[in-house]
Amino acid sequence: MMAAEQAQPFVDDVRRAQTGDHEAFAQLVRGVQRQVYGLCLRLLRTEAEALEVAQEAFLRAWQNMGRFDPTRPFDLWVLAIARNLCLDLLRRRNRLKTEDVDEHAQTLPSGDISVEDGAIARQERKTLEEAFSTLSADDREVLALYYVQKRTTKDIAQVLGVAPGTIMARLFRAREKLRNRMQKQEQPA
Repeated sequence: MMAAEQAQPFVDDVRRAQTGDHEAFAQLVRGVQRQVYGLCLRLLRTEAEALEVAQEAFLRAWQNMGRFDPTRPFDLWVLAIARNLCLDLLRRRNRLKTEDVDEHAQTLPSGDISVEDGAIARQERKTLEEAFSTLSADDREVLALYYVQKRTTKDIAQVLGVAPGTIMARLFRAREKLRNRMQKQEQPA
């Protein structure tokens, strides 16, 4: 019963938003905006484009609320919209930008780790981000949904419109590519 009670406000917000209630839709947006922006940022690699695409995703969600099935998860639906918009933008580009995302990383509170450990962690994160930026948009997408947004393979499959087994295979291949690229970067020149 507890799960039903927790899901009820979400369902109520969806139904109210479907009748044109702006505040209910705003509540839904507040609940998923970080996830949507995070996915857009991981795929597009620039803050401005990520913000623009995330806003467009929410606009399209609002415009299509009447067609949304309230028995399905709202967050996965909006993530799928955002993903499709990102892929459309990436297709329109001639080449991918590989802008460093280090500036978007969360900073650690002072005193939590030593200066040396902080430097090592920053270097490891830089190595990871550099390797991550060389992956295809498809690989970045599946890794970001799984590791950054902590989505299940079933959720990711629903967002991408493929079978969960396909997601497991894509995750395996993307991890292998990332591991190989990180190993190449760590080898002395």
